[in-house]
Amino acid sequence: MNNPQLIEEMRWQLKQVEDRKAENQRLLAGIAGSGHTTVVSPDGSVTVLAGPGGVVSEVRLATEAMRYDAVSLSRTITAAIREAVAAGGRLASPQQPQAPQAPQRQPPRRQVPDDVDTYDTVFDV
Repeated sequence: MNNPQLIEEMRWQLKQVEDRKAENQRLLAGIAGSGHTTVVSPDGSVTVLAGPGGVVSEVRLATEAMRYDAVSLSRTITAAIREAVAAGGRLASPQQPQAPQAPQRQPPRRQVPDDVDTYDTVFDV
C-alpha cells in the first residue's frame, strides 16, 4: 500500500472515531438533559443516578461508605443500582423507530506477506 492509500485509510478511521465520539456526546447530552432518578441507600452511604431507560449515569460514595467491609459495600451499591435502574426504566419514554442506516464503507484491506507480523490498532472495527 502506498502513502496516499495509507493516508486515506487513516482519514477514514479518524472519521469513524469522530462519528462515534459525536454519537456518544449526543447520548450523554440526552441523559444529562432528561429527568433522572436519584436513589440513596438507607444508610446514606451510596447515591445512584439513573436516567430514562435505567441508564446509570453516576454512582457516589459518601465517606462513611469506606467504613464497610467489601461485601457489605458491594451489596449496598448493587441494591441502590438495581433500584435506580428500575426507577429509571419507568421514566423511559417510548422509543422512536430509527431509520435504517446505510452500510458504512469499509477501507480496502491490504495483503501482507506471511513473514510480516501484523498488529491490530485501536481503530480496527
